[in-house]
Amino acid sequence: MNKRRYLFLIPYSLFLVILFPKDSFAQKSDRIEILNVDSSIYDKAKFGNMRILYGNVQFRHEHALMYCDSAYQYLDSNVMHAFSRVRVNQGDTVTLTGKRLFYNGDNQLAQVFENVVLTDRKMKLNTNRLDYNLNTDIASYTDSATTVDSENHLTSRAGYYYSGSKDLLFKKDVVLINPRYTMTCDTLRYNTLHHIATFLSPTYIRSKENTIYTERGWYNTEKENTYLDSGSYLLTKTQKLVGDSILYNRTTGIGRGFRNVSVTDTVNKVIISGDYAEHHELSDSSFVTGRTMLTQIFEKDSLFMHGDTLFAIPDTSIPVDAKGERKKMLLAFHHVKMFKADMQGKCDSLVYNFRDSTIRMFTDPVLWSGLNQLTADSIIIQTANGHIDKVYLNSASFIASRADSTKKGITDSLQFNQIRGKHMTGYFEDNKLNHILVEGNGQTIYYGKNSKDKMVGVNRAECSDLMIYVNENKVKSITLLKKPDATFYPIKELSTKELRLKGFSWQFIKKPLSKEDIFN
Repeated sequence: MNKRRYLFLIPYSLFLVILFPKDSFAQKSDRIEILNVDSSIYDKAKFGNMRILYGNVQFRHEHALMYCDSAYQYLDSNVMHAFSRVRVNQGDTVTLTGKRLFYNGDNQLAQVFENVVLTDRKMKLNTNRLDYNLNTDIASYTDSATTVDSENHLTSRAGYYYSGSKDLLFKKDVVLINPRYTMTCDTLRYNTLHHIATFLSPTYIRSKENTIYTERGWYNTEKENTYLDSGSYLLTKTQKLVGDSILYNRTTGIGRGFRNVSVTDTVNKVIISGDYAEHHELSDSSFVTGRTMLTQIFEKDSLFMHGDTLFAIPDTSIPVDAKGERKKMLLAFHHVKMFKADMQGKCDSLVYNFRDSTIRMFTDPVLWSGLNQLTADSIIIQTANGHIDKVYLNSASFIASRADSTKKGITDSLQFNQIRGKHMTGYFEDNKLNHILVEGNGQTIYYGKNSKDKMVGVNRAECSDLMIYVNENKVKSITLLKKPDATFYPIKELSTKELRLKGFSWQFIKKPLSKEDIFN
């Protein structure tokens, strides 16, 4: 007759007394220790060396406490399977919950499945499967997860959590959503203790105010400070800031660029480069210092300008346009030089208003157009469609050019055509000086040539107002408008001193001959 086998389902306290010796649960420190169960089943013939534990199951291994509704304990392998309302506490900060747990006491690996939640004091991570090594305090997932802290909601397809350092490493399709911005990348490290996100792959941070792109750097989500390494940029509604490195604070809206910096104004088609730059979002203004250069792109060529410091500020004299944007003004200070194929200049300070395309030059300004050198106390250049339209010379106005136009740039010639007056307006056609209106105290010295282009004399004229017509940098005609007084002299009859009008200063040596010359 076969013996009937019985499965004993009895209270755990009685189970300890009847079935097992007093020290049956006294285990070594590296063995899983059962702290509590309500009841259990043990049938070696049916289940082998496995115990089935029911009700308020608690067990401990090393420094971790684990809880569940039921569990399988494998006595010969130091392994536990836990089910329903699983909870793992590691120290006093990390808690791991889920529906199922596989725990191996030999390698201290806890694998939790279904509705998994990992929490510490700063964040909560949700996924469907999590592997947590209680020895190294490293958790990992490969089945997508969502991480939430006080302000940020982050998702990724794979990742790691380092409990000791409070670092999260996110991999694949990483998206961080903050009330003020959205961050997307492939790899990101985030420290929950210090609220610092470290960028380890091409990353975009988009907000209503701007877009940030970087491949390396960090962002403090609490203090809203950002450091961006080489290849990064900050793009606002109107400007793009690029540099070898960039610092940006989202609260103040101030971005700083260091080394190989450029600020691109997308509205006015202007690029300002240099060694150091700042952009202020709140005032929509920027400045650049160091080896600065402004580049304005026109249809056929570009204008290049240098100064010790270049400022770009909004023109508050006009309202914003339909897009909420405002035209800019450029301010250049100290050692200013500019180069354009048909125009070059120098001064100590300059204002360039993009609204009406005017350039105002101050403090010893000099403007070169073709063979003509223009000077005055201040100069205003009016441009249209990238071309010079008018030039206004205000006070102590002077225009000079070499009389021998076949030898461009030779500075030892003693023969110069000259116009002097209180105020002058130069009118241009096809970027060439066409005629000049002189108003107040007009004086001229012009050399006359015969049919063989040989100089035969010099004409000196004085008139309150006069109009001078020019063709290919040569005087075509002079119209004396008020109280004229003109005399034509043989060249040898006048001394060198008499061939110079008051205020004459030939400054060809200072003329930029290329865009590289603006730095000299």
